[in-house]
Amino acid sequence: MCQENRPPDKENRPPDMWKNSKKKTMKKKTILKIILVVCLLAVATFASLLARELYIDWKSKSFYDDFAGIETRPHESAGQNPNGNQDKPGGWQPYIDFDALKEQYPDIVGWIKLDNTPINYPVMQHTDNDFYLSHLPNGTQHRNGSIFLDFRNNSDFSDKSILIYGHHTRTEDMFGIFKYYREQEFYDANPVIELYTPEEDYKIVIFAGHLAHSVRDHPPLEFENDEEFLEYIRQIRNKSVFNSNVEVTAEDRIVSLVTCAYDFNEARLILAGILA
Repeated sequence: MCQENRPPDKENRPPDMWKNSKKKTMKKKTILKIILVVCLLAVATFASLLARELYIDWKSKSFYDDFAGIETRPHESAGQNPNGNQDKPGGWQPYIDFDALKEQYPDIVGWIKLDNTPINYPVMQHTDNDFYLSHLPNGTQHRNGSIFLDFRNNSDFSDKSILIYGHHTRTEDMFGIFKYYREQEFYDANPVIELYTPEEDYKIVIFAGHLAHSVRDHPPLEFENDEEFLEYIRQIRNKSVFNSNVEVTAEDRIVSLVTCAYDFNEARLILAGILA
């Protein structure tokens, strides 16, 4: 490059040219600072929201962990039969002290448990199906809510069709673990869920799991006759996400465990089992 065509050094540049160059440099630095501040604010906001989410999840988990650890214990008379179920095959050993629980949580009607999973929860019942969608058993408002029995069901689980609801959480608490029933292997390893009540202990023997619309395909609470009941059983078996050899007769009572699914708008995943 010829000497004559080289750009002038800073000292030799015209004053206006040097001034404009300095302004551009300062402008770039200012923009970079603004971008850095925005990024730091975004990170701080994200960290704050994440911490809040983790705290909310911890609050629910902590409550249920303490609840289970303190209140879910063998009755002092374990091995005896305080509720009069002497004819229960194999002898009945009470697992939950419902008398003690009802003093603190009057709405408790049962307890549901699935070994080796997070499911180990009280079953609540209110005068509507809204309250326990967003409240813990102690009445504290929380998005995870509680596991609860449909308000139209008898609290002693004596109905032909029993509906129990629970949220599908991202942390797999409540009924979030039910998504794994879409895998045959998981069903084969977990075909029975325990249900304890003040009157008797039951097993929910799962025979079908299917997707449904929350309104159009909601499980019926009543059936006009045995034929209608058996037709409903046939329909949900045909839609089941796993295969089952469990026999269902017209004399059986069924439990529908309902949670959210995200396959389509208003989707629900429903596990159906006989009450044994």
